[in-house]
Amino acid sequence: MQVSQSPRFAVRLLLGASLLAVASPVFAQEAEEDTGLGEIVVTAQKREQNLQDVPIAISAIGSEKLERLNVRDTRDLSGLAPNVTIVQGTTSNSAAVISIRGITSPASESFGLDQANALYVDGIYIGRSGASALDVMDIERVEVLRGPQGTLFGRNSTGGAIAFISRDPSDELKVSARGGFGNYGAWNGRVSLDTGEVLGGLKATLSYSHSRRNGTVDNILQPDNSKDPGARRTDALRAALKLDLGETGSIRYIFDWSKTTGRNVAFQLTNVADGTARPPLVVNGQPGITQTQQAPVQQYLAGATFLDARCAALAAPTRVYRDTICLDQDKDAIDEIQGHNLQLQNDFGGFQVKMTAGYRKWDSTSLSSDLDGLGTFRGSLFSNATLFNGMPAALLAFIPTIPSAARPFIAASPVPTTTQGLFDTNNVRNHQQFSQEIEVSGDSEVLDWVVGGFYFWEKGSENNPQNSGFVLDTNQIFLANFGGLGPSFVAANPARYRLVVTNGLLRYTTSSESTALYGQATYYVGGRDGQLSLTGGLRYTWDNKFIIRQQSGATAPATPDQGRASFGRLTWNAMARYEFTDEVSMYLRAASGYRSGGFNAPDTTQAGTSTLLPFESETIVSYEAGIKAELLDRRLRVNLAGYHNKFKNLAANIPVVTSTPGVFGSRIVNVGKVDYTGFEVEARAVINDYLSIDGTFGYVDVNYKEFKVPTSGAVGAPIVDIASIAREGYTSRYTGNIAANLRVPLSDNGMTFNARVGYTYESPKYSFSNTISTPFNEQLKSDPKKQIDAQVSIDGIQIGGGEAQLLVWGKNLTNRHEFARGIDFGALGYAGGYFADPRTYGVTLGVKF
Repeated sequence: MQVSQSPRFAVRLLLGASLLAVASPVFAQEAEEDTGLGEIVVTAQKREQNLQDVPIAISAIGSEKLERLNVRDTRDLSGLAPNVTIVQGTTSNSAAVISIRGITSPASESFGLDQANALYVDGIYIGRSGASALDVMDIERVEVLRGPQGTLFGRNSTGGAIAFISRDPSDELKVSARGGFGNYGAWNGRVSLDTGEVLGGLKATLSYSHSRRNGTVDNILQPDNSKDPGARRTDALRAALKLDLGETGSIRYIFDWSKTTGRNVAFQLTNVADGTARPPLVVNGQPGITQTQQAPVQQYLAGATFLDARCAALAAPTRVYRDTICLDQDKDAIDEIQGHNLQLQNDFGGFQVKMTAGYRKWDSTSLSSDLDGLGTFRGSLFSNATLFNGMPAALLAFIPTIPSAARPFIAASPVPTTTQGLFDTNNVRNHQQFSQEIEVSGDSEVLDWVVGGFYFWEKGSENNPQNSGFVLDTNQIFLANFGGLGPSFVAANPARYRLVVTNGLLRYTTSSESTALYGQATYYVGGRDGQLSLTGGLRYTWDNKFIIRQQSGATAPATPDQGRASFGRLTWNAMARYEFTDEVSMYLRAASGYRSGGFNAPDTTQAGTSTLLPFESETIVSYEAGIKAELLDRRLRVNLAGYHNKFKNLAANIPVVTSTPGVFGSRIVNVGKVDYTGFEVEARAVINDYLSIDGTFGYVDVNYKEFKVPTSGAVGAPIVDIASIAREGYTSRYTGNIAANLRVPLSDNGMTFNARVGYTYESPKYSFSNTISTPFNEQLKSDPKKQIDAQVSIDGIQIGGGEAQLLVWGKNLTNRHEFARGIDFGALGYAGGYFADPRTYGVTLGVKF
């Protein structure tokens, strides 16, 4: 299937589903009971509402579907909602890069850069992208809100928000357990206990889970399969308490803890540079744009000797997936997350009050990450003191700084060598946050309203040593500095390509505070039975941020670098909903959003000072129209949305090497304006008592109106607009998902056979915004995702007063090896990336009493 055909294929599948649904009354006449669509309750507007009555684009995924699809964390949600894609992070097992409607949270796991898509767990905002791949346990549903949610969900939700809502403790005593196994040595177990009502209305839930699997790629330098790339083991614990206060109020406390230890997904080398000069670029008649010059890695590797001969063949860069690889610096990455959530609420008759307070902590230790995909090699080492080693003594006589007595010794000395790789890093991150929100809400026959206040505080630190190798062409030194003797030195050079080894360190601490006040109201024209409702909301946010950097590079500055900044923004929301019938409604929405500015830790300081300058806030205004319909006696649900977003002050993440050579990182630059235009379709059709089909389709066009960058890294360099060559990072223009669901009764006591087959499509994604600073960006474009999943189960098996479920599942059944995400190391002269998981499958047995 060609990429250009895939979107049409997805549309045909959806149209096929709709045509089948139109025919469904013929089959439904034989049904003995109503098997129509059930009501979906969501809390996207800070109150419980039918999803069809909420005038925004929202998807809700229930617990049953999450379990059936074997969704284990946030990243498994990719493709389940239109225009939503999620890929893994770099050096953290708990990191996720989330894109909603083309607006992407950063791939950088730096503490200075906020997310563009907000993530919430039971009303608590998750501040860091590195801690966003949450373990899914005891989740009632996941709500995916698309479009800016700046009024009720606040800052950093310019693309949208994802909210995890966990289930309340049960009123009755319940015990459930699940266990399973799969390929790659995978096995898992989970047990959950609900106490029912005890001690005067107190209810509690206690759950524990353990899972593990071996690596999916064989690192031949690591004999233990449980320590191969992709291996992981996770323990998670959740406790929830709820105490009802009479009939009007409650207190709820939730504790969650998880620890994941494993190896990062294998980084595979895909491209190396040969050092060919990249001339200044001309864009739209604007000349003189300096492009990143790449080191001649290809030539250096050709002359290097690998310590393990098996690694030599695996060192050749390739885009073809390898299930065998050499990683010499691959050790455990450990992520430990804990959270405390306290909720108090009461209904005072005319109004309700809810307070949500939360404290969360994330500790991440990456003992070593291999980011070159190579085994250890030996090659020539550069240093100023050994530049002339091995040169003929006759040539050395022309260097007046070399004493005559030293010339024979230098001529006889070999060029030193080094044994290492191109790039490896380790990292220790610590983060803690506290938030508190108070909501006061009420409703009447004509009005729903909510007002609230929000406070958020966080502190994070990072200690990131890096060991990098920069390949230097020493012939260029001789030709540039020795005049007429240059060619003679070049001809006699015993080692043209030499490695400059830099042990750098990025170490800093950040803190921030955010405060907001908000309010929103919905007016029902003519009362709740009327056809028209109008909604308006406002929120003002104040942000304060601080960073102190002890080091960024090979040496620490005499005085730590610091930065302090404040940001603020008024965001608003206006919606109108018109109900044509009880089953069909239309809405119009205009809303704004804001992502706070901040500090990027690897950035350079203001010239001549130790002051770090902030990047500015982003803003968005979104216009949206949608139709929500349930047709054919509620056997067909179709929700449509179209949108146009105008984004200003876009903050782009540009990879840089802070000095040559030095510490690799990224720079955040406010580059300009961009428009996002697209549409979305979500549909579900109940064909008959046994068969249903659901599907989604999303399209987004990203149009850069302005993308301004300096022509070079020099102070005061002219600014040019490269919008015509800018690319959207981590964004799929087309996304689609379609699934057929079969449910067949097997007995009169509730036992059923269930089967689901689903297909997910995501068109290729770029990893960076242009080729000026990331020369391999075009080559690193991801493969299209074309994933087929399936699940088969027998539910409701009666056993000793309880019931059991037997589930067989498979992901990526065609075993496609899709390149998912790339990293371009710019001036270091090479690039590579990560592939999606190969085919995985397993069997799960669950029981509950």
